Order: sequence, then structure tokens, then C-alpha cells
Amino acid sequence: MKKKYLLGVLLALALVIGILPVSTLAASSEVALKLGSPWCAIDTQVTQVDETNAQVTPYAVQVNGGGYTLLPIRRVLEAFGGSVEWVPATNGVLCTLNGHQVELAPGSAQATVDGVSVTMDVPAEAKNDRTFVPVRFVSENLGLSVSYEPTNQIVVVSAAPVDQNSLTSLASVKALTAKLASIQPAVQPVTYKEGSYALPSGTIGAKIITVNMSDPRVSVKSAIVGNKLNATADFGSIVSYSGGATAVINANFFESYEAVKDPIGPVMVNGSFVYGNSGSITSLGITADGKMYYGRPSVFYRVITTDGGTAQQWSGYNLNVFEQSADASVLYTPARGESVPVTCAGAALTVRNGVTADYRAVAAGETLTIPADGYVLWMGSAFTATHYYQVPELGRTVAMEPYLRVEDEEGFVLDGVTSLISGAPRLVKDGAIETYLDPGFTEARFTTSVTPRTAVGTTADGKLLLVSVPSASIQQMRELMLQLGCQDAINLDGGASTAMYYNGQTLATPGRQLTTTLQVFVNS
Repeated sequence: MKKKYLLGVLLALALVIGILPVSTLAASSEVALKLGSPWCAIDTQVTQVDETNAQVTPYAVQVNGGGYTLLPIRRVLEAFGGSVEWVPATNGVLCTLNGHQVELAPGSAQATVDGVSVTMDVPAEAKNDRTFVPVRFVSENLGLSVSYEPTNQIVVVSAAPVDQNSLTSLASVKALTAKLASIQPAVQPVTYKEGSYALPSGTIGAKIITVNMSDPRVSVKSAIVGNKLNATADFGSIVSYSGGATAVINANFFESYEAVKDPIGPVMVNGSFVYGNSGSITSLGITADGKMYYGRPSVFYRVITTDGGTAQQWSGYNLNVFEQSADASVLYTPARGESVPVTCAGAALTVRNGVTADYRAVAAGETLTIPADGYVLWMGSAFTATHYYQVPELGRTVAMEPYLRVEDEEGFVLDGVTSLISGAPRLVKDGAIETYLDPGFTEARFTTSVTPRTAVGTTADGKLLLVSVPSASIQQMRELMLQLGCQDAINLDGGASTAMYYNGQTLATPGRQLTTTLQVFVNS
């Protein structure tokens, strides 16, 4: 009797197992995927997310402060016995598992779940000839669970909920991390990603280069073409002559429609200013050890005696600008060229090899020679007529140094700064959107116009972001840089100047020749 009962139970169990859907048989399965990696692990079996295309990787998008992972779902659902069918009418997909169905179409936030229309937080996207869907939305509506391990950016899809604190001990996570460790080098100091970002003012695409400024292998330098002002070159040549830059982005706005294509705002290259005026504009200063300062510094340039005799000093209100006036002074260096015209009467002090070599009155219409081994300080007639003006003594040893005319309200300092670029308007300040518009940057092309743009920003953990977008307004750039985690960010030149290069590939090609760029180097 007992044997017959036992056989009956076993037979009934066999019948039940036979009619269960395949996904129930695989209920203990789990799939682990890593953001940005083509590899995934189904239990302990490691395979590609897409066997035919290693470029297909899960990626994250940010919407209203929340992160959402998108990926082609076929490999995940098939691991649990489900299926994915293409829907030709919408170019979407129909996902089936556990007796449930979810249908989605690229670009639409509306999905159909078991015949009912549901609004998603983030729509599916078409990319690399695949449909990328929000993994949590699809998985959970098909009876699966989704967890996220933030340290390694690993997403786990499982048939049953798993303890968030034990994700790293799961067989799939162990298998995947072991695979990644075997094929990936140490953490890279400079990385690249691109994605779509849903912002309050609309969704935009962005290309983002992240620079770990604390990595001793990294150096970031500003550059002008040929180390000369009014020199331009195509972007490909700039990259080629950079000396092996890993990343390059266009920097300062410049007078692109004028005969003299000078930058707008100060520029410092290799620790020396090459251009600047006394007006304040949003700037980013970078030190040799990776510190970054944002502010609107008003920079003067001081020539001061250093030989121990009677102290003398003179200030240059501007650097290498052509504009001259009676009550101003301008310092001219070899970056300006070999000579500069005098348009306003005054006096000129010439310094060669760090020694005052000549001092004389000059009249409008004359030409000042700029020594290759020094500089010349032009001073207007009203400047030299002040009671505190000191007539320069010849043969004195002097040094030229920049300084802040007034203290910057954000604490911007010049100490240790070796590279400096400028842009406008400010996008993010102290972790919040900044709406102030720099003088001269209030036109529609700097504000409401939707156009290609570039920007730089610094995250809370000290990383530098170089960002390029194919189309955005300034408000969208503000929202994007804030969403990317920037504490500070500034808009750089855009439109036909939009340029970005990374690791052998030009990601944004400008429509004109450029002058100033920001370049990232990685030393081995």
C-alpha cells in the first residue's frame, strides 16, 4: 500500500513538472551583467550579452536623479525560459515569460503589459541595430527580480529576490567579476562613455570623457596653435601635433569671424599666460598636481624688480590685446608675434633676458618690436602721468608675474596653476544650476539656441568631465552637467567649433579651424 502511494505521488509530481513552463524549471537561475561590458554570466557560464556583436553593452541613463539600465533583453529572458520577438509594425519587441507579456517600441515611453498600456520612466532605445529596454521595468513585469551592485556596477536579474548585501557572493557575480579581472587591465585614468539623458527640459545625447585627476599618470594642459595667437589649424592637425594626447576638446570662444582670431577670456599655457584682459570671465584653472579652480578671476600682470635695489614695479592691465587707451597698459610677449602697432601715445619698457633693456616714449603709428627673449610693456600717457608712476631704470633685473587685481569671490587662486581656459556661461556652481550670464554672452546663441556644444565640469570626487553634445540649449547643458554629478561646470565654445577626440577617434568634428584646446595626457 505504501509503495503504491509513493508511486502515485511520484507520478503526480512528474506530471506537474512536465506541464510547468520552462522558466519555472530555471527559477534558481540568475544573470549578472556589468554596465559598459559586453560580458554577462548566466549562473556560472560567462558569455557575451550579444554573441554576434561585442559592441552591445548595458548602459545607464539618468532621469530626474534616478538611474536606469538599458540593455538588449533577449539573452536575459532566454536564460529563464522566456522569449523575445521582433514587432515589425513598431520596430519594437514583445517579451514573454511566466505567462506575462511586455511590448515596447524604441522612443516611446508607453509599454503594453499584459494588454494594458503603462507609462515607463525611460523609453526603450534603438542602438547598434538592437532594441535596448529598461531592464528593471521589463524584468519585474515578467515576474523576475532585479538588484544592483554599485561598487562594480553590476546588475543581477534573478528568478527570486536576493539579499542586497550578498550580491557579491552570488555565483553569477563571482563568475563575471573573475572574467572581467582576467581580461581588463587596471582601472583606466581616462574613460569614455556616451548615452541619452532625460532632462527636465528634454532628452539629449552626450559624449563624456572622464579624467581621474588624482591619478599620477594624468596631466591636463591647455594649448594654442603653434604657441602663437591668431593662429588656427584644423582639429586633426591639432590632435596630431599634441604629442600623444589621449583626449582633446575645444576650449575658449574666439573671434572666429574677425581678421584677428584672438581668444575670448584669458588663456594660460605651460604656466604662462598667453592672453588676457582685465575683465572677468568664467575660467577653469588646473594645477600640475590636478587641482581645479573655478571662478571669474581678474588678472593683472606685474613687472617687478628682483635685484635688491630700490624696488620698482609696473602693472600690465592686459596681456597681448591690441586695444590701447591713455589710462591703460598692455604687456606684449612673443605669443603675440614679433611686433605690435602703437595706436595710442605713451611709453614702452622692453625687457630682454629678465633685464630692463630699453625705455622710451612712443607715438601712435609706431611699431613696437617684441623681443623673442623677453617682452615689452606699453603704458598709456595717462598711466605714466600718475603721481605714483616710477620711471624705469635700465639694467635692472626683473620678473614678470600674474596676480589677481581683486580677490575672487569663489577663492580662485593662481598659485600652482599651469593651465587656464575660459568659457561662458557658467552652468553649475557649488552643486547647483547657475543662471548668471557673463557680459557679452547674453545673445540667443549663448542661451536659448539649440546647437552643438561642449563643456567641462568637476565632480564631487574631483574628476574632470569633458562633455560634447550634438544639440542642446544652455539650460539643457546646465541640467546635463548637474545630472552628471558636477559641482562646477562651464560652457565652452560650440556650434561649428564643437570638437572632441578620444583614444584614436574623433567623436565630434568641428566645422572650422580652432585656436585653443584642452588636452589630456596619460603617461605610462
